[in-house]
Amino acid sequence: MDKLLVIRHLKVEGVNAIAGLTWGFPSMTSFLGLTHALQRKIQAKVSEKLTLNGCAVICHASQVQSHSNNMSRENYFALTRNPLTKDGSTAPFNEEGKMRVDVSLLIELSGPTPPDIEEMLVEFTEDALLTSRVAGGAVQSIGEIELITDIGAMNRERTTRKSFLRKLLPGFALVSRDDVLQDHIEKSQKSPLDAFLDFSIRKMSSKPKGDKAEWTTDRLDYTGWLKPIMVGYQGISDVYEAGQVEHVRDRSCPVQFVESIYSLGQWISPHRIDDLNHLFWYQEHQADNALYLCKNDFKPETPILLNDETNQTIEEK
Repeated sequence: MDKLLVIRHLKVEGVNAIAGLTWGFPSMTSFLGLTHALQRKIQAKVSEKLTLNGCAVICHASQVQSHSNNMSRENYFALTRNPLTKDGSTAPFNEEGKMRVDVSLLIELSGPTPPDIEEMLVEFTEDALLTSRVAGGAVQSIGEIELITDIGAMNRERTTRKSFLRKLLPGFALVSRDDVLQDHIEKSQKSPLDAFLDFSIRKMSSKPKGDKAEWTTDRLDYTGWLKPIMVGYQGISDVYEAGQVEHVRDRSCPVQFVESIYSLGQWISPHRIDDLNHLFWYQEHQADNALYLCKNDFKPETPILLNDETNQTIEEK
C-alpha cells in the first residue's frame, strides 16, 4: 500500500438498493466500478502514471426508500410513477429499489504525486465525483477529500492507525466473511444455496405452553452483523467480439452474458481493524473459469466467531 485517497462523507441520493437477490446496500461491484471509472478520468486529466487499486467502503448512514402498509411486517419499495401508455393504461416497468447513503471511501493510489499533482488530484477528484454516478445514484455533497502519502507507516504504527480509523466513526465497514459461509456449509451438510439462505431468513419455532404456544427465534451460532452480499459474476456464455451483440451499452467492447455470484459479508466497526489491508476490496478476473470477482482479505482474530462464552472477551474488545 503506497498512498491513500480518502473521500469522507460522500452523500448519494437514488442509490440502487437491490443487488441481485440481495437488497439493503449496493454491491461492491458498484464501488469498484466507480474506482475504475475514476482512475480513467484521473489518468486522462491529471497524470497517466497514477493508478487506483483497491477500495474500502464505510457506511455512516443509509435509508431505503420504502414504506409499509401498517397491516403487516412487509415493506414495499417506493416506486416512481411512469407515464401512461397511449390507451391510458399503466405502463409496465421493472421494480427498482432506491436508497440514500452516506459513505466514506478509502481508495488505494500508486504513482508519483509531487505537490502540484497532489493539489490537482484532490480538486479534480471532487469535480469528477460530483458529475459521476455512484451505484446509480447522484452525488449530493462531499465532506472532505484527503490524500495520505505515507499510509504504510500509518498502518504499521498502532496509535496513528487507530486515530485514523476513529475518524471514520460512527460507521461500519463491509468486509468478506466467506469463511463463515464455508464453515456453515461443512457443519450443516447443506447445499451452498440452502446454507446461504440460512443467513437471509428468520426461523422461528414454537413450544406448547399451557393453552398457548411459546415462540422463539432459532439463531445460527455465528456472531457479528452478517449480511448476504453479491461478490461478482460468473460467465454463462462465450465472450463475443465487439460489435457481435446488438443493443449493448458499448459496442466497442467484447460482451459476455453472466449471472451473479453471492457470498457472505460482515459490517464491522473500523476501530476493530488491526490492519488497513483487511478493509480493501479488489477486482479479480479468472479467465479460465469465466469469473469476475470482488475479493477482500479480511482475517478475523479467530477463524470463526461463535455464540459462546469463549469469545466473550473478543466481542467486548
